[in-house]
Amino acid sequence: MHRLKDVDSLYLTPDIPYETTAGYFPYVYIEAGIDFNDIRTGYKGAVKLARALKIYDSHAVPGWADEIILDANIDRIQEIPPQAALLNPLPEFVDARFINIIKNRYIEYLTRTWKKILYRNSELDIYSGAGESRDDFIARCQEQFMGKMREELKKLRIVFNRMQEQLKEKYLGIGEAELSDLAPLTQEVSDRDIYSRYAERNAAMFLNEASSAVDIEADIPRIDKNSELEERLIALTAETRQKIALLREIYEKKTELVDEYILRPNLKNIHCERSCILWMTTESLTQ
Repeated sequence: MHRLKDVDSLYLTPDIPYETTAGYFPYVYIEAGIDFNDIRTGYKGAVKLARALKIYDSHAVPGWADEIILDANIDRIQEIPPQAALLNPLPEFVDARFINIIKNRYIEYLTRTWKKILYRNSELDIYSGAGESRDDFIARCQEQFMGKMREELKKLRIVFNRMQEQLKEKYLGIGEAELSDLAPLTQEVSDRDIYSRYAERNAAMFLNEASSAVDIEADIPRIDKNSELEERLIALTAETRQKIALLREIYEKKTELVDEYILRPNLKNIHCERSCILWMTTESLTQ
């Protein structure tokens, strides 16, 4: 056993127990918890860190390089030394005060180096939640944007419906209820048929009810080259398609406005659950 009674010891056991005596070396062991309840981002989460820090000299750990801070498998840590453990000498400068200094420096180190990467959509000003991947976050943004786009499409449809009604009144001189398939086949009926076909197409573009995007983009075969109404409806359909495509493009770009937001802990977010000496073999570091 090591010489200090006021310093707790834990032992990291190897996956396969040693059949002969094995040398165990001392490390400073720290269990730290980082808890977030961030008001700005709405992020709530907790993480537990179990680390073994190499001991060099009385000045603690110079530079705090990543290679001297090792992950410790908490599931393999026990309070009783393995039967084959041969403990190497503990440095003279290691005592309870030294371990406390290391603990405090490590917590300060976490405030500078540990980070949680969230995702933010600048247009919606929302952040990803705990466990939410970038793809899942983008899907959530798309859902919110889809609702906003539907509202704008409704407003746009009202405008184009009004323009459509004006054409109907000018060229047909009738209301919606007067359109009938039972009317005699005259030039007026031909214009009525033309109007109905384009009105259905425009409605499909807003509702996306066509069988495919190709159907929506495709032009209707012209029925009557001499019909002024059809020329006006063709122009109105082209303008409708352009406005809808532009609106969708705008919202697609808004969905892509996703960047990383780095959340770092401060001292109040970090609490040390345990600090002591951890004994382990050189081989156990790679297992």
